[in-house]
Amino acid sequence: MATRQDNPRPLAKPSPIVVMGIKYRKEIILLATVLIAFGVYALKVMNKNEFPEFTIREGVVGAIYPGATVEQIEEEVLKPIEEYIFSYKEVDKTKTHSQVTAGTLIVFVELDENVDNTASFWNEFKIGMENVKLKLPAGVLGVETLSSFGDTSALLITMQSNEKTYRELGDYMDALKDRLRGIGSVGEMQVFGQQNEQIAVRFDPEKLRHYALGEKAVAATLLAQGFQTTGGALRNGTYTQPIVVERAVNSVDDVKDMVVMATPEGSVVRLGDIAEVSKEYAVPESYITNNFEKCILLSVQMKPGHNIVEMGKQVDAQLEDFQKEIPSEVTLFKITDQPVVVNSSVNYFLVELIIAIIAVVVVIMLLLPLKVALIAAATIPVAIFISLGLFYAFDIELNTVTLACLIVSLGMIVDNSVVIIDDYVELISEGMDHMSATLRAGTEFFKAIFSATMAISITFFPFLLTVTGMFRDFLTDFPWGMTIILFVSLLVAELLVPFLQYVLIKQPIYKLQQEAVASGKKKFSFFVSMQKVYDRVITACFNWPKTTVALGVVCVVGGAWLFISRPFQLMPIAERNQFAVEIFLPTGTSVARTTAVADSLERVLSRDDRVVSIASFHGCASPRFQATYAPQVGGPNFAQFIVNTKSNQATVDVLNEYTDRYENAFPDAFVRFKQLSYSNAAYPIEVRLTGQNMAELEAVADTFLSVMRTVPGLRSVRSSLDNPLASVLVSPDRTEASRLGLNSVILESTLALRYSTGLPVATVWEGDYGIPVVLKTASADTAYVNRLLGEPVGLTGPTSVPLRQIADVEPQWHHGMLQHRNGVPEISLIAEVERNVNVIDRTEKLMAELDKIDIPDSVTVKRGGEWDTSMSILPQILSALAMAVAIIFFILLFHYSQIDTAALLLLSLLLCIPGAGIGMWLQGTVLSLTCVLGIVSLMGILVRNAIVLLDYAEELRNQGATMKDAIFEASKRRMRPIFLTSAAATMGVLPMVIGDSALWQPMGVVIFYGTPITMIFILTVIPVAYMMMKSRSKDADKALKEPLETHLI
Repeated sequence: MATRQDNPRPLAKPSPIVVMGIKYRKEIILLATVLIAFGVYALKVMNKNEFPEFTIREGVVGAIYPGATVEQIEEEVLKPIEEYIFSYKEVDKTKTHSQVTAGTLIVFVELDENVDNTASFWNEFKIGMENVKLKLPAGVLGVETLSSFGDTSALLITMQSNEKTYRELGDYMDALKDRLRGIGSVGEMQVFGQQNEQIAVRFDPEKLRHYALGEKAVAATLLAQGFQTTGGALRNGTYTQPIVVERAVNSVDDVKDMVVMATPEGSVVRLGDIAEVSKEYAVPESYITNNFEKCILLSVQMKPGHNIVEMGKQVDAQLEDFQKEIPSEVTLFKITDQPVVVNSSVNYFLVELIIAIIAVVVVIMLLLPLKVALIAAATIPVAIFISLGLFYAFDIELNTVTLACLIVSLGMIVDNSVVIIDDYVELISEGMDHMSATLRAGTEFFKAIFSATMAISITFFPFLLTVTGMFRDFLTDFPWGMTIILFVSLLVAELLVPFLQYVLIKQPIYKLQQEAVASGKKKFSFFVSMQKVYDRVITACFNWPKTTVALGVVCVVGGAWLFISRPFQLMPIAERNQFAVEIFLPTGTSVARTTAVADSLERVLSRDDRVVSIASFHGCASPRFQATYAPQVGGPNFAQFIVNTKSNQATVDVLNEYTDRYENAFPDAFVRFKQLSYSNAAYPIEVRLTGQNMAELEAVADTFLSVMRTVPGLRSVRSSLDNPLASVLVSPDRTEASRLGLNSVILESTLALRYSTGLPVATVWEGDYGIPVVLKTASADTAYVNRLLGEPVGLTGPTSVPLRQIADVEPQWHHGMLQHRNGVPEISLIAEVERNVNVIDRTEKLMAELDKIDIPDSVTVKRGGEWDTSMSILPQILSALAMAVAIIFFILLFHYSQIDTAALLLLSLLLCIPGAGIGMWLQGTVLSLTCVLGIVSLMGILVRNAIVLLDYAEELRNQGATMKDAIFEASKRRMRPIFLTSAAATMGVLPMVIGDSALWQPMGVVIFYGTPITMIFILTVIPVAYMMMKSRSKDADKALKEPLETHLI
């Protein structure tokens, strides 16, 4: 069989880039040194984050309509607001949904995923909403648009003390905010959980009757005295003097002295004569505690474009100094600390990167001669630090995505250098002089590694074209990071390596090794032994070509079966020493009752040594503290915990132990243990029923619920209609009321005054602290239906009649909540899944059962939850994969100018499947987004090594070898560099495989197992298939008359 000629000739025209590297070696080494130093500097100062910055395309429109039923709000308020919202083309109608509860309305507005300038949209939206407010009923007290609903807090800091009042804590918090504003990277700060004092005025009914006064008359008088307006101004043509009227109310005593009635004789009745006046904290509608201590909470956000780790250090320094200035009984505690999470995450990945570098260097040192290994290993830190400098220059932050790029590309960085050094050593072993050999090695492989670099880097860019929303934000840095790293590696291999090998490698190392083994001076050489084994294997493959290809096909089919049988989970759970607990009670439940359940569970959790702290939100939800964790809508029937544990594993252990035990442990309460996830689905399983006929929707919902409760693996199955609200319907007898001089307005105002939490009539100011003065009755905080029946309704003068005389009072049930999606009524059927059960699999099983049920044509059934989130993005990922394959094909076509060779390598991409499938099966890995990135990387590695192999075969053809001899010799000759680069790529991702990152481990598994298995196919199946394909040509057994050329460069 023919080989490369014994004394190969130097190239007549070496590649200009290689010549430049030799000619300007001093300047290039100096430039490389400067860039490396810049990279070291960049590593210290560049922005660091856990993930790229996400654009949250969600806002909230809220409205309050006291006294209205959910049906009234749906018709009178929701529909006009929805009509306005859906007039914007930027709104994603299918994801925009609303919730109507008694007296309140919340619309979650989702924008299309291609909307990047969300601030401009919300500014225009809010202006238009002002006109919508004018069309709503007069009873609607407020309509507010919150565009910051999706903003994520960098820090949640509690200020807690059982000894200090809320007012005192508020003063300390104001001082802390003033200090933190001095940090340039600190953005918006909000305080939650603050309780304000009020001056409560409680009427004494007996004294009111004694003075023949009515509550409404007194309230009107107090409102007039408490209202403050301008006193005007004195203008004399040259000067303007404002007139300031002293406030009538400035203290509790002033409130007591407010005159409510005066007689012509001069006697007066003051408020203190008919009511008890006291300063107090109102019964809270919501409040926050941390480890059972009263607290208020500060949410700190970071301005975009800053280093969150550095911001965290500056905030910590201010907190430490501030803690020394406040009383010892007031403590500061960080319940969520994103800077620490980011720093630990980035440091963890940096450690993985260092371990990966060491692993790759060790492999190189073990498998290659010392000088060859030193040159190849030296290219790793050079390429990495130069890449980090370019990341910083192009404003690419250091996060887990860019660090994953560095780890995955380690083997590829080494690859470029190894193939050039390997060829150089081979050339000098064949007798070529050193300078000619280094120029030829760099030139011969420039086309191959350039095409391979293009194939790997460009194939990631289709994800930016097809994937939208948060997933696009997540992936944005990956293609750019890979491109920078691989092209830096290419330049290092072509500009630095030729000179380094020329200076350091003077001996024909491979030839000397073979001679030493042959003569017995050296007993063992790994590569010599492996080469002998491979020679026998490839000979057998060429003797049995059809069998070899058939085995390859069988492996692809088997691997595909293993691959598609793996469970699918687009985004995994997040590794955190933190989890959330959400507690839901029936609609209408008081905060006190909700707190009783929450406190019971909190005490159970607090006794566990693995739990560090529990921040408890009673009647409210926490601010968003993770980008993908959307807080629930708070209310008196809701409570939430943020639980911090000692470690990531402690979180898993606590959840495994407590979820089953306490999920349904409290009567009427549903407890949801929520492990933080990278998915933004609100619930794991959700079935959405939509239609205009509510009765049909409810009937279908009842049927579906009964089926859902029988599906294995599902738990806590419930409906959005599960919690009806009991109300009291007052139906006035209009004839009797008119006879007594009463009407609906008088009746409603009377009941509102007596059964509301208080009517504000004035404000007392103590400096910048405003204290509202509110009128309250004995029935304001506690009342029952029996009392309502006997409630006296005032007539003209001091007389009154009981409510039962002029109205029928009866209990009535309403829907506790109504939902709309895309403007259409909806009922959501929700279920949790048992821990460690695949959500997508359970959803498929559930829908298979529900599809058997006949439902009215007017009812539409859609899947929500994790299934909706995953399946909406899956077509985008598959489209990106298809585009990546097409790009690879055209790169190969340009490289070889032979459609059959390009088609063969395109089909060879299927050889990535067996290794990926086997690895995922052995490791129990699920199919995920990063798994797909691993497959694309594996495709690039396969193409890279295949190009190195086939390019050499074509070179041998150019030198006169027959087709079979050329591919046979190329396989034997290129086995060593392909093995080396595959070993380096495999070891490079080893830290990912053995690490505990559920997000990145699937990518590492695919590459770790896929690379060596794919290498076997590259060295056996591809050469045989290439030989079989080219052997169909009539000139296959003849030497070429004209040399083959590649045409990419």
